[in-house]
Amino acid sequence: MQNNNEAELIARSLDGDARAYAELVDRYKNAVYYHCFAIVRDEDAAEDIAQETFINAYYKLKQYNSNFRLATWLFRISTNKCLTYLKRHSKEVALEAEIQTVASREPSPHHRALDSELHAAVHALRPTYRAVISLYYWQGLDYAATAAAMEAPINSVRVWLKRAKEELRKELS
Repeated sequence: MQNNNEAELIARSLDGDARAYAELVDRYKNAVYYHCFAIVRDEDAAEDIAQETFINAYYKLKQYNSNFRLATWLFRISTNKCLTYLKRHSKEVALEAEIQTVASREPSPHHRALDSELHAAVHALRPTYRAVISLYYWQGLDYAATAAAMEAPINSVRVWLKRAKEELRKELS
């Protein structure tokens, strides 16, 4: 479900209010970008896909189902675009700089090394596993929202998470 302010912004956007849609974009642009980056691991591609996501969402806003959070719908669109991108670019995408932390202070070198190792291990996973890790752990979605974002049954999400964690344990041990 969405809050009233978000519902109002969506309604105004549907009436052609560009400022209302710009406010929605500002609200979700970072989360969508980081989600895309977690999957494709390429800053430029993640930025392009995030922009395409918001353009696509604007034109399909009438199809948005308000029973879901807008963020979930945006993650579904961006996940599909990321997976399509990876299929088109089947060769491995080089591992780019790790996601910069939003924390106010700089993490310790040890913490940064562990974080970099984790991101590299996640990058080595198949795209579906990377997407489910990003949505569930990094974006904080629950099983239902992750399933909705990936257009998959909840049980599939549970299985993918379990398998992804097993692969990560092997890789990191």
